[in-house]
Amino acid sequence: MLSTTESRTQRSRAAAALCLACALLALVAFARPEAADSAPTRVIILGQTNNSPKPSCPGKTVNNVEVVPCRVEGHVSGFQVSAGGVPEPYVVPFDGKIVAWSISLSRPAREATKKTTDEVGFFNEFLGSPSKARIGVLRRLEGSKPPRYKLVRQSPVEILNPYFGSTPVFALEHPLTVLQDQVVALTVPTWAPMFAFNVAEDNTWRGSRQPGHCSSKEDIQGGHPQQGVGKVKTYGCFYSSARLLYTATIVKKP
Repeated sequence: MLSTTESRTQRSRAAAALCLACALLALVAFARPEAADSAPTRVIILGQTNNSPKPSCPGKTVNNVEVVPCRVEGHVSGFQVSAGGVPEPYVVPFDGKIVAWSISLSRPAREATKKTTDEVGFFNEFLGSPSKARIGVLRRLEGSKPPRYKLVRQSPVEILNPYFGSTPVFALEHPLTVLQDQVVALTVPTWAPMFAFNVAEDNTWRGSRQPGHCSSKEDIQGGHPQQGVGKVKTYGCFYSSARLLYTATIVKKP
């Protein structure tokens, strides 16, 4: 994670409604049973829990001292190992299709004032601009330790800046095939304010950084998210008391 000391407006209701409508249309289009198939279609949302923490940002400074930190993640692919005590929340339970995904975004400050720094400007300079993310489907290489994963498919990249302060839903024009026991990860090529920290210890996640290179400014800035389909990457960093706030909607047709 990264803070401003260490290192637009919320989208309109119309845009939010349009995005959600697109996701629902995708679900209906894929999930509608044929006339001869009356069995119900199963839909689950990976990463959804009863209680989700809020993403951090904006922070707060007093006399140039950070008293409420702003944290984001960047240059990484990652997934929760545990979310609020729920184990393996992003492990796919059955063969199906990812038809949509969402990400919960905070609203980092865009200018320096007496109470905050220019958080967006800082993260843009340190990790690249604009803020963006995508999801990827991973298959673990059996017996690898630390674990290594092969990227088997991924969604298009989404620009996040217009959605700061909201939870956009991105419907996939081409749903992603997933198989049981694969993992759905979040990939952040630049940075994304979807990070909750200082939460309960039963929120743990694993990131695509090498062991021993997990937390410093150099580790974060020099990180490389997993974006090459067919390529293998080591997920050598394990974090606790933190949460990546995203979901993936999967449909299974009986």
